[in-house]
Amino acid sequence: PVRVLDCLFARPCENWEKAYSQDKEFYTKHLPNTKFELILADPEKFLEQIEDCNAIYIRGGDTRVLMSVLAGVGDWVSKLKGKTLAGSSAGADLIAKYFYDLDYLEFGEGLGLLPIKTIVHYGSDYNAPNIKWDDLYKNLKTYKEDLKILKLPEGSFEVMYGEV
Repeated sequence: PVRVLDCLFARPCENWEKAYSQDKEFYTKHLPNTKFELILADPEKFLEQIEDCNAIYIRGGDTRVLMSVLAGVGDWVSKLKGKTLAGSSAGADLIAKYFYDLDYLEFGEGLGLLPIKTIVHYGSDYNAPNIKWDDLYKNLKTYKEDLKILKLPEGSFEVMYGEV
């Protein structure tokens, strides 16, 4: 079976079990003929869990919290070779080189696993009325180096390939 590590570190830990149950239900519903095992990520076991999984899914929440927790687990990035890595919202920001943090209304620097800039929740009412999407795009375009910008509206995704 495919083993997917469900990383919820961007959310308060008291919400992990509920989000994990929701994710399990989602996978079961949308992948009915796929044998998979969903594993709840644990910061204390994260390195070993990555080794035992085929894919890592990093869910959204607070990007700063996510980066802080991951900074404390050791060199997890070196364990990604041959794995599939997916990120949603804060998880996508983490994977990118640069992003705009919609919660703190400032540019941020991700891990740069992919040479891109991200704007998650693009065009939504996330943190409305503080976000002017067209202006945000223009400002991110000129921020630091010239990289592809992924505008990710709600429910959209982009598949990208790269080596870590």
